[in-house]
This record gives sequence, C-alpha cells and structure tokens, in this order.
Amino acid sequence: MVTVNSNNNSSSTSNSTQLVETVSIDYDDFNDAFLTCATCLCVYDGVERAPKLLPCSHTVCVHCLTRIAAAANNRRTTQDLNNGRGSGSNTIQSQQQQESQTAQQQRQTFRCPICRELIVVPQNGGVTALPPSFLVNQLLDLISTHRRRTLIPTCCGGGVLSSHINQELLYCETCDQVFCSVCTKHETAIGGGTLISSKSPPLVHTIIPVSVAMKRTSEIMLYKANECVSKLNCSRDGVCAELERLDTARNECLSTLDDTFSDLMNIIEVRKQQLQQQIHKACDAKNRILSQQLSAIDTEKTKVMDECGNVNQLLDVQSINQRIQILNDRLQKPTGGIEEPRENAFIALDLDLTAIKNVVNNAIGQMGCVRTTTTCPGNCTLNVAESNGENLLIPRLVDTQVATLTAVDYDGNRRNLGGDPVTIKLIGPLDDTQQEMGPNNLGNQHQYNNTSDDGVRIIDHKNGQYTIRLCLSNCGRYKLLVYVLGRPVACNGNTGHIDFSIIKSIDPICQYSRGPSMQQPVAIAVDHNSARVYVLDTGNCRIRVLDTHLNYICDVQNIEAMRGRSSTGIGLLSDDTLVTVNWRTNTVTQMTLDGETVKSWTHSSMIEPMCVAVDRIYDHVLIGDSSCNIHAFKAATGQHLFTINNKKSNGKSAECVGTFMAIGPHSQIIVISGITTTGCRCLDIYSCKGTYERSITVMTTTDKSTHLYSSLATCNNFILATRRHYNSYVIDLIDMETEKLVNTVDSNGCKLRRPAGMVAFSELQDSVIDDSQQCSSYYLLVTDVAADSVKKYQFF
Repeated sequence: MVTVNSNNNSSSTSNSTQLVETVSIDYDDFNDAFLTCATCLCVYDGVERAPKLLPCSHTVCVHCLTRIAAAANNRRTTQDLNNGRGSGSNTIQSQQQQESQTAQQQRQTFRCPICRELIVVPQNGGVTALPPSFLVNQLLDLISTHRRRTLIPTCCGGGVLSSHINQELLYCETCDQVFCSVCTKHETAIGGGTLISSKSPPLVHTIIPVSVAMKRTSEIMLYKANECVSKLNCSRDGVCAELERLDTARNECLSTLDDTFSDLMNIIEVRKQQLQQQIHKACDAKNRILSQQLSAIDTEKTKVMDECGNVNQLLDVQSINQRIQILNDRLQKPTGGIEEPRENAFIALDLDLTAIKNVVNNAIGQMGCVRTTTTCPGNCTLNVAESNGENLLIPRLVDTQVATLTAVDYDGNRRNLGGDPVTIKLIGPLDDTQQEMGPNNLGNQHQYNNTSDDGVRIIDHKNGQYTIRLCLSNCGRYKLLVYVLGRPVACNGNTGHIDFSIIKSIDPICQYSRGPSMQQPVAIAVDHNSARVYVLDTGNCRIRVLDTHLNYICDVQNIEAMRGRSSTGIGLLSDDTLVTVNWRTNTVTQMTLDGETVKSWTHSSMIEPMCVAVDRIYDHVLIGDSSCNIHAFKAATGQHLFTINNKKSNGKSAECVGTFMAIGPHSQIIVISGITTTGCRCLDIYSCKGTYERSITVMTTTDKSTHLYSSLATCNNFILATRRHYNSYVIDLIDMETEKLVNTVDSNGCKLRRPAGMVAFSELQDSVIDDSQQCSSYYLLVTDVAADSVKKYQFF
C-alpha cells in the first residue's frame, strides 16, 4: 500500500490528500504459485496433500514425499542385493554387508525433488513426522475464508466508448464520498472551496479504493452485528431464565393452593366424621334399648310356651283353668312394658344448608387472590443515603436508613402498589483482599427478603417505595446488593452494589446552634406528646424551649425558681407542669409551661438539691442533693415520702456533674454507686418505695480508670451513663436485663467536654401501613455545660 501526499498550490490553504493504492492479485496465479505442489501440481490440503517443510526450505506434499522416499528405499535395496551376489560366500564380507544394510535402514534418505539436496527421513514416524509448512497452512486458511473473489466497482460515467470504463472508483474517508479520479475532481477544501485560515492545521484526505472501503465497512458492520447478536443472546437468556422462574412460581402457587384446599377439605372431612360418629352413637343407643326389649319379649315368650307345652300331661280340668286364668291376667295386665317399643327409630340430620352455604361461599370467595406485578427491575431506582466521603459511614448498632427503592413499571411509570419481592444480599465484613474482588467471589454472604429482621430490614410502604435499614454490630466494610424479582437494581444510575462501613464512632445528628446562645445548660427534660424539649439555661435564669430537632421555639422565665442563677434540675410531671430545684434557696418549684408558679416546697433533710427525676407512673418527684441522697415527694401535695441514704457514695458529690439518678421502665430508682474498681463501675437499683434491690457492675475493657459515672438517663431497658475518658466524656449504653455494656457513644469529631443533663426518647421511624413493620429509633439529648450546647445522638 502506497501513500501519496499532494498539496494544492492554487490556494493559500495547505491541504493534503492521502491516496491509498492497493494491488489486486489474480486468485488462480496466487494459487498456482504458492498453494500448489511443484511435484504433482496438486493443490495442498490438510489431509492427503498436506504441505511438509523440508530442511532445504522447500515445500512438498506428503503424498509425493512418501512415494519419493519409498522409491529411494527400493533402489537402495536392489543395489545391496547385487553387491551380495558378487561377493560369493565370503562370510566376513557378508557380515559387514548386513551391518551396513542395517545402518542404512536406520537412516533412510532421499533427494529433494526441487534442489536435489539429501534429506534424512526421521526415524520415528517416517515422512509424516516432517514438520508442516506453517506459512502454506496459513495461506490455505486465509484463502478458505475468502474464497469469494472481491468485485471491484468501476466507473461507467464515460459510457461504453469511454477510455476509463474500467477505472476503479475511489473513496474519501474524510469527506465520505465515492468518486472517479478521471472524470471527477475531488475537492480538498471545506465548504465547497471556502478558504481555511493559515493558522488551521492542514486537512488530510485519506483516499482508498472502494473495494477496500467496502471490505472495511463490511467488517465493521459484521462486528456491530455480532455485538447486537451477543446482546440479543443475553436478552434471550434473561427471558428464558424469567420463563423458568415463571414456571417455578406457577408450580409453587399451585402447590400452595393444593395444600390450602387440602387443609380445608381435611377440616370438612373431620366435621363429617364427627357427624358420622354422632349418628352412629345415637343409633347404637336406640339399638341397645330395642335389643334389650327384644330379648325380654323372647324370654317371656319362651316362658309362656314352656308353661303351655305340657297341657297334655295335665289330668284335671282345674289345673288347666288355672293356667288359662294366668294367661288372661297376662293378656289384660302390662307385662313389664314390653308390649310397646321402648325406643323409636327416628333419627335425622339437621343441616342449615342455606346459612352455611352463604357463609362458606362468602369465606371461600374472599379467600386468596392472584397477585402479579408490572415492576421492571431495570427501571427501578435505588437512592442511597448521602455520605460525606466516598463510602457511606454507619455507626455500630444504630438503626440507619441506607437507601430507598422506588418501583417503576415497564412504561417508566412509578408504581403505587407494594408487595414486590425485594431481596438483599449483604457481603461482609471484608478485608483488604476481598474489597477488590467481585461480589460473586466473596465470602460471608447473607441474603434477606421482605420479612427479615436480623440486622437488615426492608420496609414496604405499600406505595411503590421500599426503605432499606441496617443495624449491624460488627465493624468493617460491607457491600450491599439489592434485587427485585431476582434481578439486580441499578444503584444511583449505575448497576452495582452499595459500599458502606460500620464504624464505632457515633457523631451527633444535630446540635443547638440557632437562636439565642445559652449559658450553663445543666438539665433537660422532654415532652413526648408535644415533642418539645425544655433546657434549664441556668446562666441566663430561664428555660429554653426547643423541638426534638433542637430548633428554638421560645423561652420560659420564673424569677422565684431561677433566683441567684442556682437552678440545677428540671423535670416534667404527668399533668404537663414543670418542676425545678434551686440549690441556693433549697426549694422545689412547680410551674406551668408558661412559667407561672403552682407551688413551692422544701424539706429539712434536703441539703443543696442538685437534680430532679420524675416518676410519671406513681407521680413521684425525686430530688438528689449534694450528699447523693435521694428524697421522694408526692407531686400533687409536696408531701415527703422517703429518703434513700446512698451510703456507698461517701459524700462524693463532686463526681456527679448532672443527674446521678434515673427512673427505670418499671419505676425502679437507678443511682450511681460510689464503689468502683479499675475498669468497673457500679449502679444501685431501688424499688419505687426506696427499698434496695440489687446492683449492676459494668465492665469496660478499654478504659482502666476509676472515674465514676457522672450522669444517668434511661429509655426502655437501656441505661445511658456518662463517664470521663481521657480529656473528654463518653456515654455507655447498658442493658438492664443482661447487665452488659452494649455500646459506647463516642464521637471522633465532636467530643463531649462536660455533659450534665441527659434525656432519652424514641420515635417511630417510618409511617407504614403494616403495624408489624413499625419500628422505633432511640435518641439521646445531652447538655454540655463546657460548650454551652445541646447535642442529639441516635444510639439504637
């Protein structure tokens, strides 16, 4: 192929044309020159005329080489026989001749039919062991795949008498034009002769024969066709697999239907057998009475016959008359009630078929329905929760929404019904080597469906949307694959998996940052009904009202209760009133939600009250003082009920920054204990009447300090306790039933500096139609005195 570059000097633009010339070779000449044996003039093939490459580099077919080698062997044998006759009977020469003949037989040779070079036949295999001619075999394969002679389009624009009637047409790849170089002048300028700026690069025209262009485009077309066929084959495999799943689903539905109606038939059969038993029982009872009566009649009959049977033996008339009188008496008087049947033969089966048929028809008519779906898994969308980095980070043991699946039908319309089979495959935790592997090659795979609740939940909202939530305990990297109808769903527009990591750090969801600033927020309370949060802003002598998302609402002020900036505790009573304590005035104040005082009281045994806890079940107000003693009052009257002397504290009130007591789920009083060892912390539990019940010892493996818990809160069966950890604070989550440490709330980026008040509450996660899928999330609100802020965490 020759490349020719030409420049158009008639314009200021430098345009070049690349002409690609090809040489057409006659098929017969090529076949005679390269693919024909020079000895027998037969075309090579792959069997009888297989080409063999000789050491002299010539190629001869195996058929000719076999005949040539055999002829050379025959000539050598004849010469040996002639030499044997001339030698006579010389024994020594005969032995030498035999040895020479054996050596020649071991090394057979022949002459190349082309160059007459001596060729040695291989000892193992003979002529067929000679190497094949790879070049000739490749040419044979090429010719066998292109045996069709390519038609070369020629120009016919000049007519029959034209001098260039056989001129081959050319094709310009740049302009996508077919032209004849003789009768058509190909334009090399753009836009029909428009001049190009000298700053522009020269336009290169690549010109090739039309036959070559047709061959190239044909190959491209075949390649694209193969791609389309491959794609169609994949689609066909998918449809076939769906047909197989359809047959499987049909068989499962039919099997379920057979089992269900078989159970119904069993119920009907059991009732039928019960009625049959009742019929048999009634008939047997009547039969027994009538059989007994029949036996009595037979007995009486036998007695009469026996008495009258010997009448011929009686000799006097008087005896016969006596027998007649006895028989008359028996005929006139009843004889034991055997004259009439003591039982009757009436028995009937009463079936209220009309009512039963109506009930059965209504029940069976409403039983079961065939449900299908038009959801297209390829059109469904999976929106993953937002993440700050590349991977989605989920705190350990925190129920978190990972993604939302939206079902879409084949026409691209969103589905408004649920019930689609959604399946999740969870892979992990992964190590560094498994992270780079495909999902099908990974271990630790777990599969979940719509009803799973083992750390992975799929919530069907019955409106075409499905929420995927996770709550895992093992830290590490995970992969999550979502399937609908057994087929994968695209993740954020790309088919694949969701990468996420389970981490130990639990960052706050939000914190109070808007509205007026706070100063020393020491205590907090929450109203579950109105979803309002009341923060005791001691430094500003007010109560700040927020919502559960820590948005500012308003302020509540009470001068008497907040006097001297000494209020240290707050609680919410069952009648929607607030109660606060003031350590300086040693008083307890009950006020409305607007700040109006309801009543105040104090007690002589109460020294510097620090915190408040409210038992809403028994309407008790518990006040903790600076000696870590607890005083219980009746909320309605302010009457003192009892005092818990926490002797274990040894007066160490300095360790308790916030609320050192809390109310349990069954009105237990939980108090921080002063007894502790390295890595162990204790909590004492009292009954609602102040009686000591037991203690909980919490073991921490990572923290070997002897700092006590400083503040408490409860939610259901969980106890939340703050403790000092190096230069900050963390929150331990303790299970009251197992008395074990479940988790630790600690944030890497937002440390707690000095937590004081804590309150925990729960909220429903999603609004679902099915109550069985309803689940709650647990939140914790913490006031940080050092940072003058309120932080919200999700701990479960």
